Amino acid sequence: MLGRIVRDLTLSDLTFGGGPLLLAVLAFVKAARVDDAYARWSWIACAVIMLVVCAAYLIGVWRRRAQLQEE
Repeated sequence: MLGRIVRDLTLSDLTFGGGPLLLAVLAFVKAARVDDAYARWSWIACAVIMLVVCAAYLIGVWRRRAQLQEE
């Protein structure tokens, strides 16, 4: 199913969806390198929010495409 979703998306959809994904990866790297526990949890929270934004965008685009193909 995930492979079908990725095949259905265009390059621009993956670019806009990949932006928050890249920020999430960078936030996880920053969280791994931080010494303070509060800062670590803050970076992890930012990364999780970016992952949710990325997933919501890609699922929304995929559903919109499916509705357009049915019409």
